[in-house]
Amino acid sequence: MVTGDLIKEARLRAGLTQVELAARLGKSQSVIARWERDVVSPSLETVRDVIRACGLELTFFISRFDDSNVSIIDENLRMTPAQRFANLMARERFHEQLVLRHSNSNTREDPGIER
Repeated sequence: MVTGDLIKEARLRAGLTQVELAARLGKSQSVIARWERDVVSPSLETVRDVIRACGLELTFFISRFDDSNVSIIDENLRMTPAQRFANLMARERFHEQLVLRHSNSNTREDPGIER
């Protein structure tokens, strides 16, 4: 589950041991260990308090699900690493050509303007 990983990540980022985090929260070290191993799932409010005790902030937002890139991801997952690299290089060359064309079209002098 994500909760235990989230708590452990916050604790490690804060440079705290389980004992130190437990002391900040008024809990025992074994409670912290059980949370981190997902043996016990704390409430969302408790997770927020744990994150804050680590000097971090936990924020959530709800947005519409966007699966517009799923087909691209699936396509790339079916490729071998060599195929993905070749595809990347082809897109890079295409991008460079577009940039070059754009810069060339902007640097040409307009024949209708006298200098």
